[in-house]
Amino acid sequence: MHSALAYPDLVSLAAGFVDLDSLPVMETKCAIDAVLGEAWSGRRALQYGTTAGDHELRTHLLRLLDRTEGGQGWRSADVLPRLVVTNGSSQVLYLTLEALLDPGDLVIVETPTYFVFLGMAQTRGANVVGVATDDGGMRIDVLERTLESIEARGDLGRLKLIYTISEHANPSGVTLAADRRSRLVETVRTWSQRRGGPIYILEDAAYRGLTFEGEESPSVWSHDAAGDTVILARSFSKTLSPGLKLGWGIWPGELAEAVRDLKGNHDFGTSNFVQTVVSKLVGDGVYERHIEALKPVYRRKRDVMLESLDRYFGGFEGVSWTRPRGGLFVWLTMPEGLDSSIDGPFYQRCLEEGVLYVPGELAMADEPGPAPRNHARLCFGVGDERQLIEGTRRLATALGACLDLVVAGKEVV
Repeated sequence: MHSALAYPDLVSLAAGFVDLDSLPVMETKCAIDAVLGEAWSGRRALQYGTTAGDHELRTHLLRLLDRTEGGQGWRSADVLPRLVVTNGSSQVLYLTLEALLDPGDLVIVETPTYFVFLGMAQTRGANVVGVATDDGGMRIDVLERTLESIEARGDLGRLKLIYTISEHANPSGVTLAADRRSRLVETVRTWSQRRGGPIYILEDAAYRGLTFEGEESPSVWSHDAAGDTVILARSFSKTLSPGLKLGWGIWPGELAEAVRDLKGNHDFGTSNFVQTVVSKLVGDGVYERHIEALKPVYRRKRDVMLESLDRYFGGFEGVSWTRPRGGLFVWLTMPEGLDSSIDGPFYQRCLEEGVLYVPGELAMADEPGPAPRNHARLCFGVGDERQLIEGTRRLATALGACLDLVVAGKEVV
């Protein structure tokens, strides 16, 4: 925000905002009109709700899961009591950490990972351990070695949670490979037995549905038939509207009651009015049609950014970037020795050129460290095609200037 004021012509490739023109204004207006069009439904929407959330919306969400998760309808009766509607998926993440963690506990994350989650975990006093990723997401072999190391140093009892962003991860854009999903659940269940207590997987599926190339694999949650290992976090922010600020989570039974109690202490329940409006959108099929309309919008934006990266960065050695099949983000890797952190010269030079990105170091766990400082997260969600092209060109101009300093013998750190 400060940079936007200081540099009025700034092109932001930083904020993970959604496409402005695609926000469902008329669809939402029609839903609101329908809710308020009858006195009984309007009064119901404007009254207090329950801590767990609107029953009709939660039922619609279970049906949505049944349609998109390979027909797991047989689980619906068991799942409904464990489903809680929240103020965005961020509240799912925080409630989970609040319910599980004591200061000094361990959390395992992908490297890189969602930097807001890192902040939440640190607020709870947790120690965060990173596990390497590749084009298929979290490497299960590295996860197993990490678990062995944690056990060897006597800290396995402190490990409570493993966090993964299964689709088009923020910040990398990488999706967890289909053949790693069941392996992840099996691995964690095995290590829970060795620990003598549960280790949970928190699956952040905020970008599920926004796959515009290929088919989506069943979620990690769908591989947990017993319902005792995986916590599912979902959101309407990216697939419908962030302004509605609505998410939902499903917890294993032993956690669901604790989470409901905590949420009651937080806010006494998510906005009943917003839930009623979204229930109308989901129940009438508007929500799923909107997702289908979003896919070509983001596919085109993704293509524009990748074409611009090919054009402006193709001549640089040691530079690479991810090619996501959905979502909103591209992960840019630059030559070692170039410091992309907020205090580094590349960030300052980008501001001078009029472009903003998220420094990659913010998405790195402290352990095993040290965090690399030559990455950047780029978002193609909110910018139009002209801004995406121009922003990428400005990034390349700044990189060229900084690499010239390296060539001249002045290391850019």
